[in-house]
Amino acid sequence: MKTVTASILAFSTLLSFSGTALANSYPLTVTDVAGRQVTFDHQPTNIALSTSRIFPLLEIIYQGDAAKHLVAARDDMRVSAPSMYASYIKQYPALQHVPVIGLIKSGEFDAERFINSKPKPDLFIVDLSNIKLAQDKGLLKKLDDAGIKVLAVDFRENPIKNTIKSVQVVADAVNRTKQGSDFTHYYQQHLDAIKNTLANHQDVPMKRVFIERAAGYSDSCCRTFAAGNMGAYIPMLKATNVATAPLKGANTGEMSPETVITAKPDVYIMQTTGWLTKDGQPTNGIPLGYSPNKAAIAQATKSLMDRPWLKAVNAYQNKDVYSIYMPFYNSPYNLVAIEYFAKWIHPTLFSALQPEKTFEEMNLKFGDRHLKGLFGQNNFKAMTQ
Repeated sequence: MKTVTASILAFSTLLSFSGTALANSYPLTVTDVAGRQVTFDHQPTNIALSTSRIFPLLEIIYQGDAAKHLVAARDDMRVSAPSMYASYIKQYPALQHVPVIGLIKSGEFDAERFINSKPKPDLFIVDLSNIKLAQDKGLLKKLDDAGIKVLAVDFRENPIKNTIKSVQVVADAVNRTKQGSDFTHYYQQHLDAIKNTLANHQDVPMKRVFIERAAGYSDSCCRTFAAGNMGAYIPMLKATNVATAPLKGANTGEMSPETVITAKPDVYIMQTTGWLTKDGQPTNGIPLGYSPNKAAIAQATKSLMDRPWLKAVNAYQNKDVYSIYMPFYNSPYNLVAIEYFAKWIHPTLFSALQPEKTFEEMNLKFGDRHLKGLFGQNNFKAMTQ
């Protein structure tokens, strides 16, 4: 472990030195997670986000000044992560007035309005899933011609590979390389601790895991992931994703309750949160997150756990059913979810892991915020609280 830590420190120092030297001089060229080389002729300061749920990225880079740099974003945090939104609005009231942009994928994004907005963005951060579409539509060229640079980031398609690079590339581009390097060091050190523990225990049982995507968002079941999203955590944790074979090569899809029962998962994880509908009404998701209401969480948990077919699932019978805060799937704070998964899949190996402490440390270290919350739970224990 000392060798690994020393290597990480040396790597981070190198990144900080070389990145700072480059960032002090523009034009500056960086390569994003889509493999695109993007050249900046000046230091960008006005930033737009294709999804407001990745606002923590700006906080990691700018700390208390994060909201000052956000000039446009899609209004999805408010309904998809309401407790996160409430927390950030309390810290940064100006976020309520950030101009709203549309979703690229649905055709709601208005390029002309975006280009002519005041203040004009000089950097548009777009999630990887929308980059190819934006390129095919000619949107990337149109924005570049207007002086707006676009960088792809990815916390959801291939989070293990792309989280660190996404943060570092944006940090380099905006002349905040040290902040990116600090994040890289912390994240890599935590990830390596998990990987090294597993490497030193080759005889750990290969648990079978099922992730229920967006549990409680609708009445149907069971959407899931084979690869990507939180499904990417499972092979890294030396476990088997029971959705891989049924989905036949697709990253996402749906399994029937009967198929889930037949798959005999040892661990069942509900990806959930307290979503709101577009008109502000709560869904049946479990409202994990910032400022948790334990009574509401217990009630919502019981409702999902009372689905008759679930009681026939192997993991239910062994009391290995858990819930994870879904917005972590598209966040640089996905490390917290990875640590929860490690504890649930290998409880003996990772009994000392404290994901809640990791969340608190990350927010304090990178966002200068003193925060607590409830982001993961054993559903059986939650129902008794």
